[in-house]
Amino acid sequence: MFAVVPLLVLGYLGWFYYGADHLDLALYSLRQENLVVTQQPEWIKSPVVEEVFENGGLKRISLLDPNATATIAQAFETHNWVKSTTRVTKSVGGKVEVDLIFRKPAAMVYYSPQTNQANAAPSSPNSQLPAGAQPQRGFYPVDADGIILPKQDFQADDIWHYFQLFAEGARPAGDIGMAFGDARISEALKLCLYLNDVREPLQLQEIWVHHDTNSAGPSPWIMTIVSRDKHQMLWGHAPELEAIGEQAAESKKSRLAAWLNMARAGSEPQQIDLRSTNPVAPVSSPRPIRQRP
Repeated sequence: MFAVVPLLVLGYLGWFYYGADHLDLALYSLRQENLVVTQQPEWIKSPVVEEVFENGGLKRISLLDPNATATIAQAFETHNWVKSTTRVTKSVGGKVEVDLIFRKPAAMVYYSPQTNQANAAPSSPNSQLPAGAQPQRGFYPVDADGIILPKQDFQADDIWHYFQLFAEGARPAGDIGMAFGDARISEALKLCLYLNDVREPLQLQEIWVHHDTNSAGPSPWIMTIVSRDKHQMLWGHAPELEAIGEQAAESKKSRLAAWLNMARAGSEPQQIDLRSTNPVAPVSSPRPIRQRP
């Protein structure tokens, strides 16, 4: 009796603290093949579900856990391609349905280190890069919120499928999954979204952001659009940030299309200032930088 009773007690305690959990995981653990996730769009090459399952510890989740759905949602939201998780639902057979909103590329932001910054640490006090880390020269894919997207999902030729944004000294303040962190880029992205439906039909390619030295508007930045065939259009301020007397975005957009059709009838690239109603107005300092890869 004195030998058996301690063994029974130890066995019970072992089962209570360890055995039940192992049996629970064995019978009710989440399996990758049971995840039914929103189909990822074609621009994402990374295996999102596989990466989240492996890196988010989902294999250790028991579906009996009342916090299981919240844990699954949080795991998906840590992925750089996932903007948010809208719903997680458990169903019969151990299946789990996950509804996701994926991030979508909006533009490619060009960064080129300045000569005096080549060996310098990040100058921005809000930089989220590791101390001493230097961003690489080239284009950074960003979404409409300015979040830097995974470069490995893009080929070299993909930069031509999006607006290319240029701003002198523009430098990513964070790494993948973080905000680019430049107000000029944020305003340029407003213009990208506004013109996205006509980007391809009108062959619009580049947006250059430079300082507005003339008008006193709500924003100090104005933008010049450059088409693939090198026509230049001084757009002005971002939509809804126009200065007093500046043409509204809707008027500029319709005029832009009409002017490009006319300009392309000639043999040389043309310039226009869309801020005014003049037939053709000169563009001052339309492209302050011209450093390319």
